[in-house]
Amino acid sequence: MVAYSITRSKYCQFDAYGWRYDTHLSITGYIRSVISKAIWLVLGSLVIGILFPEASLAYLLPLIPLFLAGMMGSAGLMITMRELFRSGVKPSKISIMLSSQFVLSTSIGFVLALLFFNIMADLPDLALGQVLHGAMPSEQTTPVWIKLAGGNTALGIATLMLSTITSPFVSPVMVLIFAGRWIELDYVLMFESLLLTVMLPVVVGSLIRSARPQAIARYDAVFSAISLLSALPTVAIVGALAASFLSIQPLHVLLLALVASMAHFGATLIAGYAIPRILRWDASDAPVSIYNLSMKEFTVTLGVIATTGLSQEVGVPAALYGIMHMAAAPIIARWLSGRRHEPC
Repeated sequence: MVAYSITRSKYCQFDAYGWRYDTHLSITGYIRSVISKAIWLVLGSLVIGILFPEASLAYLLPLIPLFLAGMMGSAGLMITMRELFRSGVKPSKISIMLSSQFVLSTSIGFVLALLFFNIMADLPDLALGQVLHGAMPSEQTTPVWIKLAGGNTALGIATLMLSTITSPFVSPVMVLIFAGRWIELDYVLMFESLLLTVMLPVVVGSLIRSARPQAIARYDAVFSAISLLSALPTVAIVGALAASFLSIQPLHVLLLALVASMAHFGATLIAGYAIPRILRWDASDAPVSIYNLSMKEFTVTLGVIATTGLSQEVGVPAALYGIMHMAAAPIIARWLSGRRHEPC
């Protein structure tokens, strides 16, 4: 549910939030007005999932792969392969970003799963969910928050796209290494799921954009709307999973799950902030590191759960974590933006 592009045309303008729209398409104005109200649509979807958890899980969760493919295909249609690889970012930075995003985040998830769901309690589904969500690629809205925080948008887009494309090859390996002790999982099926619903739609969309960049660019607002609409059902599922879990689990399990998700989110925020400072990167790289490491694509987690037949409880860590990062993203953007404008 993100609109981004690193090209401009004489027919395109950008609003105050960085959304790109085509002045020659009358329908685009209406679509852009819908996108500008995205926060209310997201909140509405979350409330619907909380109020109607059984219906949301019964009717929407099986369709997650379709929604996910719509999100990823729309993302691919908004950037060409040439734009991605000529963005001018250093390969060393992207390599460090991707390594921290997959290896470091999954390692943190494993330590927390071991502590909270293996030593303090025997909850293998939640343990798997904590590791699984840590092994996922970046959330698709990260370029928007990076832009609002005054960060390096080109690096953010490149990192997001490459993490999305490489996730079918990296994420199953991370889960196998860190969570294989807790539960039996069909890793080949997980690979196929990520390949068909994440990597393939992005690549196909980007190739289509590469073939007709000027013509396709006129519909960027349409692709943004499709991505947003595809994401809304997943937000409802997040609310439904959280509500269902809260209604059936004893208090101590609720507290364990909440504290584990808070610790995972907090640890990735701290790591994302520390990495560019330790490596003495530019200040504009800090938002990229923070958002790409801390904001995980919960839709991909839910897609893996739906296609591999895992228990719905495996998705609870992703749901709790997702609610936290959706609430924190604008606060972090405001804080980072304020720091960049502080006098030295």
